[in-house]
Amino acid sequence: MVSVIPNAVVAENFRPLSYSSRAIDQIPTSPADQQGPPTSIGPDDTITIVVISRLFYNKGTDLLIAAIPRILALNPKTRFIIAGSGPKAIDLEQMLERNVLQDKVEMLGSVRHEEVRDVMVRGHIYLHPSLTEAFGTVIVEAASCGLYVVCTRVGGIPEVLPQHMTTFAKPEEDDLVVATSKAIAALRSNKVRTDRFHDQVKMMYSWRDVAERTERVYQGITGDISPEEFYGYYPGQGWEASGDRVRSFALIDRLKRYYGCGVWAGKLFCLCVVIDFLIYVFLEMWFPRANIDIARSWPKKPPAEKPRTSNAARSSR
Repeated sequence: MVSVIPNAVVAENFRPLSYSSRAIDQIPTSPADQQGPPTSIGPDDTITIVVISRLFYNKGTDLLIAAIPRILALNPKTRFIIAGSGPKAIDLEQMLERNVLQDKVEMLGSVRHEEVRDVMVRGHIYLHPSLTEAFGTVIVEAASCGLYVVCTRVGGIPEVLPQHMTTFAKPEEDDLVVATSKAIAALRSNKVRTDRFHDQVKMMYSWRDVAERTERVYQGITGDISPEEFYGYYPGQGWEASGDRVRSFALIDRLKRYYGCGVWAGKLFCLCVVIDFLIYVFLEMWFPRANIDIARSWPKKPPAEKPRTSNAARSSR
């Protein structure tokens, strides 16, 4: 049994501006709290796209460099805010000079983690053109700040946020431009309720939930909770009868569980399991396990006990 526990964010540190003024009712103290984007976007309002990333190849910086001029050409009332540093920063600056886009793209350089929220709340869309990503905590932080997320469909990103919070694109220039333009059009038509994102992210990714799930895994491994409670096993529900504490699913039950692991990942997992099972059946027919000699456990010599010193000997010393 494999237990998958996602990462989490401190949602209180990534609140949108509207949420701060509505829920906390306090006076803004930072410049970012005073110049946030409006809740509804009109056809003549400028949409700000935020990018916060290390400027490396695997983070899709080359893809970003190629897409920015085309996105700005298709959507004139759009600007970019890019935060981050790396070896690709020079290529990005050269692209801005070549296309004369310095007034459309603001380069902030490296920012500290405690400043990320102040940068995010200045925008409407978060663009994440990464070529490889396991989880992508930054897109969860962006959604918590009330930004609509445009990201590439790579790694574990498609499993991180619900579909109504994201627009996915292939890691290709043309598809990224199309996806970003769709997101801009969706915001201008007010089809996306970004004001609800923070509360939804707060419920989905909580460190308390991560701690409880991690503790439960340790309790199941150490036997502090019963196998029935840990694995969800109850008599007559498809588990194989076995005296071992770790029971295995029947094939059909395992396929059902793997199928629910994701839109594409679930189908891939099921295909791998079926192929492995067919290989296992073939090997069992070709070379049955009854013909395999089982290695005997080598007897271990018990550790020698240390001689105990009598009290009389201790007193004589």
